[in-house]
Amino acid sequence: MSGTATEHSSAPALRHIPRRYLALGLIILAICLLGALVIVRDNSSTDSTSTTETLSPAPGSLLGTIAGVPGSVFDTVGVASPTVPVTALRATSGGAPVWETTAGTGAARPVIFFYGAEFAPYAAAERWPVVLALSRFGTFGQLGIVQSSPTTAFAALSTFTFWQSSYRSHHVALESVERYGTLNPTGARYLPLESADGREAAAVAAYGSGVNSFPLLDVGNRYVLDGSAFTPGALVGLSQDQIAGYLSNPLSPLTQAVVAAANEITAAICAVDGQQPAAVCSTKGVAAGDASLGIIPSA
Repeated sequence: MSGTATEHSSAPALRHIPRRYLALGLIILAICLLGALVIVRDNSSTDSTSTTETLSPAPGSLLGTIAGVPGSVFDTVGVASPTVPVTALRATSGGAPVWETTAGTGAARPVIFFYGAEFAPYAAAERWPVVLALSRFGTFGQLGIVQSSPTTAFAALSTFTFWQSSYRSHHVALESVERYGTLNPTGARYLPLESADGREAAAVAAYGSGVNSFPLLDVGNRYVLDGSAFTPGALVGLSQDQIAGYLSNPLSPLTQAVVAAANEITAAICAVDGQQPAAVCSTKGVAAGDASLGIIPSA
């Protein structure tokens, strides 16, 4: 009897205790699951919610591929791009003086000025011929890689950024302003990166469509391009390595667009730097760029 009584008296306790602790356990479990979800969300969030820009350096192999585009490709393409039309630079009016700087080397060198924004697809397209042309006159010590905005037309284009870049050349100097980055944490405005100084702002005011229009390329204050040389659609769906890999094939429409634009930029640079280096400025591809821009090298 006593054993049965003990069994009956303990049975209710075994039923009620788990119910109380079950409710508490469910609450604790819900809290743990919520915490886990927060951690997963934070770890998987994209840069679109970040407020700090970070630089992703271009690998040396990528820069080497661009610098190693054969001269025969430049000469074969010239300025011919039948599939993807190319817009040439225009000469500035009034015989503007060459924009020069002595920064870095102490010797006067013409300035190549690029005004862009990382999110902008047209700036993304134009950096390719600019980088290709500049690689014929010097070397990039550091150059970032980036993708343009995923929410604009021609979304998420693989390109470069001149933010925090370094470039060495005996012939020209690169000045750049990447006005905005790719980060848009509120969905209302891209985060600002850099501002133009007085001389750069004057170039934007004189030759650009506005301070929030990208890109603008100014070659020594003598030749300018407001916008991109070709449609950004030529780059859609390709990585930096894939685009660079195409540049050795003169039959590729993408190559023709990028190289034709680069030849015209190269011709403009040669026109303001005294046609140096001769190994570049005297080539067939640059001669085609001269003809396109109306440049007479002997002058």
